[in-house]
Amino acid sequence: MLSTIHVIHAKITKQTELLTVALKARLTTVSLNSKLNSVCANLKMEMKRENEKYAASLTNQFRPDNEKLRQELSLELHSEIQNRTKEMALLRKDTEIRLVQ
Repeated sequence: MLSTIHVIHAKITKQTELLTVALKARLTTVSLNSKLNSVCANLKMEMKRENEKYAASLTNQFRPDNEKLRQELSLELHSEIQNRTKEMALLRKDTEIRLVQ
């Protein structure tokens, strides 16, 4: 009977050791996964901040060029409107002269 108790105790001890090793491995895996998730989240936030900085930098870099281009197009459009208005006035006068004759 004592021999059987020693065998059962040895099996329980061995099983406890195996469970302890498995638990430590699982805890290590969970810890590594947690750290990895944290690092990934930090990298995502850093990339988002860097993208926002880059977008702001590009916007600021091209803002003067865009304003200059906008002004040039506005002047061209204004000039074109004036030209068309003059042409319409000439056509109107020409039409009035033809109707009078």
